[in-house]
Amino acid sequence: MKRIIFAVVCSIFIFSTALAWGSAFCEGWHDGYTAGYCYQKFGCLSPLVPLCPLPRIGENTYLDGYNRGFLAGLNAQR
Repeated sequence: MKRIIFAVVCSIFIFSTALAWGSAFCEGWHDGYTAGYCYQKFGCLSPLVPLCPLPRIGENTYLDGYNRGFLAGLNAQR
């Protein structure tokens, strides 16, 4: 029984992550993370961007992803 529940939970997580990867939110996350990491750095090489996080409730646009990615990239730079 525990294995079945675990399999269902994993399937839901993988499915929701796969949906998020193709979204405008994740495109914004990628662009924002790169911009935040290289903010005010001349000649910065863009880093490897971490996987897109799951959007919070109400976050689904490119701008939402960009803003969240920018802050994460800025924090990673420090």
